[in-house]
Formats: sequence, structure tokens, C-alpha cells
Amino acid sequence: MASINSLPDEIVHHILLYVPPDETLSTIARLSKRFNRVAHEPLLWRCYCEHNFKYWDASHHFKERLRGYLHGTDWRRLFLLRLGRNAYIARLLDGIVASRVSRLQKMEQICLYGYDAKDYLLSQCQAPDSAEDVLARRVAFDPNYRYYSCSVLDSIHRSLAIEEWAKYQKFAARRIDEDAPHSERLNCGMRLERALGAFDMFMLHDNEGDLEEITELLDDIADRVRSANPYFDELTTRQKAIALTRWLRSNNMTGLNDPTEQTYRYLRNCLIGRALRDEHHPSLPIISAAIYSALASRLGLEAYPCALPSHVHATVLSRPGMTLDDQPLVEDLPKVQENMFLDPYTVEDEVPLDRIIDFLYRLGIHTGHDNLLNPTPTDFIVMRTAQNIRASFTSFRTHERPFAQIIPMIELNRGDWARNLQPALYSMMWASIMMVPVLPESDAIRWDWQQDVRDLLSAFYEHFPEDAWLVEKYVCPMYDTFAAPSRRRNNWELPSKSVRDQIKSMRRMDAAVMPPRRRSELAKGVKVKYRVGQVFKHKRYEYHGLILGWTLEGSSLDDPLSPTQRPWCYYTQPYYRCMSGTDGLDQHLIAEDNIEIVDFRGGPEMLPPEIKDLMPMAGKFFKRWDGERGVFVSNMKELYPDD
Repeated sequence: MASINSLPDEIVHHILLYVPPDETLSTIARLSKRFNRVAHEPLLWRCYCEHNFKYWDASHHFKERLRGYLHGTDWRRLFLLRLGRNAYIARLLDGIVASRVSRLQKMEQICLYGYDAKDYLLSQCQAPDSAEDVLARRVAFDPNYRYYSCSVLDSIHRSLAIEEWAKYQKFAARRIDEDAPHSERLNCGMRLERALGAFDMFMLHDNEGDLEEITELLDDIADRVRSANPYFDELTTRQKAIALTRWLRSNNMTGLNDPTEQTYRYLRNCLIGRALRDEHHPSLPIISAAIYSALASRLGLEAYPCALPSHVHATVLSRPGMTLDDQPLVEDLPKVQENMFLDPYTVEDEVPLDRIIDFLYRLGIHTGHDNLLNPTPTDFIVMRTAQNIRASFTSFRTHERPFAQIIPMIELNRGDWARNLQPALYSMMWASIMMVPVLPESDAIRWDWQQDVRDLLSAFYEHFPEDAWLVEKYVCPMYDTFAAPSRRRNNWELPSKSVRDQIKSMRRMDAAVMPPRRRSELAKGVKVKYRVGQVFKHKRYEYHGLILGWTLEGSSLDDPLSPTQRPWCYYTQPYYRCMSGTDGLDQHLIAEDNIEIVDFRGGPEMLPPEIKDLMPMAGKFFKRWDGERGVFVSNMKELYPDD
């Protein structure tokens, strides 16, 4: 009977493709000299790299390596590098789990690995609901917290989005040659779908649909358009433009199925990645025009969004020196291009210029039509999308209907509305400061930027402290540039010094050991009635929430003493730090008299809807829901050891 030793190397190599890499490293390579040699084959380790890790940091140039010379890369060493990084990331996450001390520092260390950390973080984010610590932890080879894995992954996603927008800064800082292609001036150093896809990255979490996947989706759709039109390349520019619009409309790839005043402002309609992945492909006119333009460029057309007031069209340009019907223009005008307008949001045919002019007249715009009808640069498209996100946020905040009925306005995937609310606004703030030239000529622009950056820093301090490394990398240098020259004489007088000092203070607090609050050490007669993890209902406003902690340092408006100066016995009632079911990310200090504990027993399905919506964020404070006791199991024993 033949043994495996009698098989040729090629067959053994093929078998090893189905063997786990750790087995190849620890066992197969030690069987014999022959197996050691086969187990070191570059082709084997290239396959291991390709199939065991989906995401790679851009610094590896992984796709280029796959297409390159096989022996030009030490594939085994590359695989071991990723394996070692996963192990180090696991140790950092274990440290985050074990203690709150230096938690932000550990999160930042993971973020610096970029996409090399994503595969491992995703494996921890997507824990099964049956896991012991389902809110935050996955019981695997290395136990890790779901919440913190997702938080780190979110920061990495934001870094890629901001890096994409930072390309505009490089574009604005250099001199553009007069003979540069039209597309170079309009794209502003970015690629349209990636510049808009950056907004998706702020709300991607552990879902699919990042920048690379958006590009792949558009490539696939372009291939489908060609398959549906086998003679596409033989058509004129005008015919191609109309054929693309008709295909998009017939396949429901653009526009809204139910465009009412309410559904128009849904957050999901502002995101190009969401529009491409959703089976209904909901999109605002600006996203519909962007999808059209991105596909047209893949099909050999030169197309751009044209952002008219209150509506966005797509405009297609003819080839230089040719008409849209591919007929030669006047010989002495070789660079002149004709243009046509389309509205993929609502109609499938060409929009006549007369209709565009009438539309502008109805808006009260009687002059300056030529400027409005020009293609819109990508930076303006990004800013207009940011304004749409702000409008969605404002509409959500000001709606007077019952809260449960307006959750769909910001809901991207079922149950994660609270994780989208602040990141959506945060993305708008980052876009607002990044889409401004490094050295603006207008003092008004400089002033507006400084107002926007204050809003961003406020959101960063309150909701996104793990982004300190991004603020230092992008905001602080711009902060120094936008300030008055008289403020930049010495390094210690840089305008960003206050921001850097605040970040240093955050890091000192992060590294500090907080004294625990023990019930056994309370003064005689002082009693804290409720415990961390209990579900309550606010007696006055009737919303549900979770108790995160308690304090006896309640404040009184007419009390001249600060909380730290008052004796324990001074307090009339404790206050509780709570996570509410009204906004998700905000925390509130609520007096004990306003809290009514609600007793829910059974599985998580027994909880009220607003508490179930808080589950993704609850992993920051709790391990799991204990249905028998009717409480969330605390993960804050360092601060509240008796709860």
C-alpha cells in the first residue's frame, strides 16, 4: 500500500493547502527533510497568506505582490509577521479587558497596525449570541471583548476615511499645470466613489462595504452593464450615456422607491456604499449622480456630478474635439467638449438644457448659468454630502413623533441605530475640516474652519477619545496653519498646544489608577439603593436606561461648597450615572428619586426596545444579560467592586 512518502512533491503540496498553517509550522515541517522542504515552498505560503487573511494594510502592497514574481516576496515570513501581530493584538485586547488603566493607549497601539488588525478584530466583533460574554467577549483561543474590538475597528476605519480626504490637502497644496487633464482638476486628487465612501467608513462597524469593496462593487456593476449591452463600445457617447442611465433605472440602482419628505432624509440615503449593497439601492440625487459618474468612467465616458441648487444631475462630456454624437467639431477648437445632462435619480433619458434653464429660473436664478452648469469638483460633492448628513441628523433630532417611529431615519442595519448617530455627525465634522485648502486665501474660510474644528474637538473629547492619534496626525498641523502668523513664533506657542495638552491630560487620566467606590466604606446612614447593571425607567420622562455607576457627589445650585469639599453625610440622595435609551452614546446623571427599577426576567427579548438597541454599546460596561437575576453583569469591578 502506497504511503504519502511515495507521492510526488506537487501532490503533497496540494494536500498541504488543506492543512491548517499552524500544523504545517509545528508538525509537518518537522517530519523529515523532504517535508521540511515542501513545507517551505513559497507557493504554499502565498496561498496561506491569500486565504487566511482577507485584509492587508496598504503598506504591504499585497495585491501587487500577488501579481508579481513569486520569489520576490518571502511569503512564509510575511505570514509569520501577520500571525505575530495577531498574537500581540490579542495580548493588548486582553489588557483592555483586564483593566481600564492605559486602555486608550492599548487601543491606539492596535490602531497603528491599520488593516493588519482587521481580520482578528472582526473575528472578535462577530461573536455568537451563545457566547458567555456575548455583549463584549468571544470565548475562543483568546477571549476578547466585542465592544472594544468594534471600537478599535471603528477608529481604524475612520483613519482610512480621513486619509482619503487628506489627498485633497496634497492636491490643493501643489500647482496644477494648465495642460493638466480636465479630470485631474475636478477629481482634486481623490477618486469620487472613495471620497464619498469615506462617509460609510465612519458607520461601517463590523459590516462589509469598505472602500475597496465599494470599488469592487462598481467594477462588477460596470461588467454587468457591458454584458447587457454587448455592442456598447460601438455606440456614440450620447448613446452610451443614455444606455447606462436606462440600465440603472431598470435595475433600480438609483433613486428612492418611496421618496416622501420623511424618507428622503434617511441617513442611509446619503451613503454610496449602503446604496450599492442594499437590495433597494436607496440614494439621494447626489449619490445617484455619483454612482452614475463612477460607472461611466469605467465604461470609457467622462462624466461628473453637476450640483445645481436643490438637485444634482450628472453631466457627460464628449471626447475632445468631437460632438456627443462622435462627429468632428470645428478644427481650430481641438480641446472643446460638448456636454449633456442626465438625472439618474428620476428619469432614464437625457435632460434637455432648456429644462435645466427653466429649473434654474424657477429657483430665481436668472444669470450665471454657465458656472452652475459646469461639472462640480469632488471636494464640493463631499461637502454637499456632509451637509445632507447634517440635515438627516437635524431632522432626526427635531422630529416630534414618538422616538420608536423615527429610529428608521438613522438605522443602517437592524438594531444598531445608536452606533450610527454620533459617528454620522462626526463624519460630517471631519469632512468639513478636511475639504478646506491648507492655505486658504479667504479669511472667512479660515474663520469657518476654526468654528468647525471646535465642534470636532468637542465630539472627539466626549465620544471618540480613541481617536487621539488621528487628531494629532491631521488636526493639530492644520490648526497651526490656520491660525494667525503672529501665534506661530515658537513651538511652545503653537495654536495646537492647547489641543496637544488636552490629549496629554487624557492620556494621564487613562494611565491613572482610580480608587474604587466601596459600599462598605460609606458613612453611617448613607445608603446607595440601586446597583450597577439594573434597568430603570425615568419616573418623569418615562424612558428606559441602564445604571452604569453611582456617586454621592451630587450638586446643588445654591450650595457654595464644591462636591469634593462636602462630607459624606451632607448628601441627601445618591446620583447615578446612566446610559439612556434615547440617544445611546450620551450619559446622564440622574437623582435616585427619579429612578424606578424595572424587573425584567428571561432572555434579552424581554427587554424594552430601546434597551435592546443599546446592546452594542453596553459591552463597554457589561459582560452579558443575566435573565435569571434581571440585571446586566458588570464589567466595572475595578470601580464598583461591591456591585
